[in-house]
Amino acid sequence: MTSPTYGEISMERIAELISQLATESGEVYNVMVGTDSQNFDKTKVVVVIAFHHVGHGGIFFYEITHVRRLNNLGQKLLYETQLSLECARKLVDAFENLKDETGFNYERHLNLCIHVDAGENGPSKKVIPEIVGWITARGYKVIVKPDSYAASSIANKYSK
Repeated sequence: MTSPTYGEISMERIAELISQLATESGEVYNVMVGTDSQNFDKTKVVVVIAFHHVGHGGIFFYEITHVRRLNNLGQKLLYETQLSLECARKLVDAFENLKDETGFNYERHLNLCIHVDAGENGPSKKVIPEIVGWITARGYKVIVKPDSYAASSIANKYSK
């Protein structure tokens, strides 16, 4: 992945940075994973991990890929969800390894959720129940528009 602050960075290093930043007890720390895509000749897909220390700002990491053009909105949203879930799983694996090494308990310190670039207003509303069911079945909290800023704001900015 890439960070505007840290440059190229591994998932393990992302987990380490987040664990170092999320140290004050009683504070609220959110980690969001979200994906957005835009169609050009190919579909440009951006996956984002955002860390937010509520009231104190945050940092984010992103990865850009290009895939064959996805014209069907439902297919595109399901693909974005798949990538978000894969990224979240890799991040959780990195947190689990860190837990074994340092004792940092990400489940106690962090609110981890998946942000989906779909909302109740617009054509994407048809796939929301399927996407929400899929994400919650995998054990994650899910946020949709207008509150899914990791996908609808950060990833959207880099997908343009």
